[in-house]
Amino acid sequence: MGRHNLLESEQYTWVSGVPRKIMLKMKRSGRMIFDAQSVTSNLGIKEMMEIVFTNAESYKEIASVLLEWIKTKSDQENRGKARWVTTSELSGYIDERLMRRRRSATYSVIKNYLIPLGILEYRPSESKYLLSRDFAGALKRLAEAYTKWTA
Repeated sequence: MGRHNLLESEQYTWVSGVPRKIMLKMKRSGRMIFDAQSVTSNLGIKEMMEIVFTNAESYKEIASVLLEWIKTKSDQENRGKARWVTTSELSGYIDERLMRRRRSATYSVIKNYLIPLGILEYRPSESKYLLSRDFAGALKRLAEAYTKWTA
């Protein structure tokens, strides 16, 4: 199956023993709405998630809290430049901070948005979630493509 067909099928599948089986599906809903003049290179994670999750308040909050925690936890543990947490640490944090009732929404944000967008990377072989720079790379390529198209 070619790359184009894979994207059209909107199905990616990962199997993870911890904390649960992850079935990743790309979402194709929503719109990116933002004022281009208000986008600066000094945006915090909350402001960035405002752009990513324009109409989904709970997803915005979940993503912001989760990403900030991964960054902080990794820094506290001196894990280096590649910031990461284990699947069990993440699961414990979700139960403790985000509460069990929001557990399914949190995993939905992770598998349907943060991983496909390249904001998070999941490595099942290492049982780790990492802050990824793929999102930034994709936005740079989008900017380059738009610039070429307008030339």
